[in-house]
Amino acid sequence: MTDAWLNAFGAGLNIGVDAPTAVVGNGLGNSVGGSVVASGDQHVGDSGHYNGFGPVNVAVDVPTLVAGNGVGNTIGGDAAAFGGQEVGGQEVGGQDHSFHASTPFGGVNVAVETPTLIAGNGAFNAIGGNVEAVGLQHVADHGFLHA
Repeated sequence: MTDAWLNAFGAGLNIGVDAPTAVVGNGLGNSVGGSVVASGDQHVGDSGHYNGFGPVNVAVDVPTLVAGNGVGNTIGGDAAAFGGQEVGGQEVGGQDHSFHASTPFGGVNVAVETPTLIAGNGAFNAIGGNVEAVGLQHVADHGFLHA
């Protein structure tokens, strides 16, 4: 977010990269006593203007989990890779409700989210809980746009 007076000079170019990675218990005979989680949470955006033509928001969120691969590994809990993103202005629920224009007279929001989970591959591996790869993304620009 920028101070309101900075909007007169052009603001609002936001770029975020969030890449949590967990590599756990790979090989032979490893034991992990609890849950294994790679979690990403990202909020990218503001209500300003970029060079007087509107906001440009870019986000990359890549939670990756590689756990319990090999022979005879045990994970005693859940294995989860979670990604969460809100890309756009942050006024109301991650959405840009401001008046703006950008090339050509509209907002630009880009998001990439790739939760990846590789767990328990091999022989005689055990995971004692849930295995999840979850992505949650909100990419929005609800400002006043010219067509």
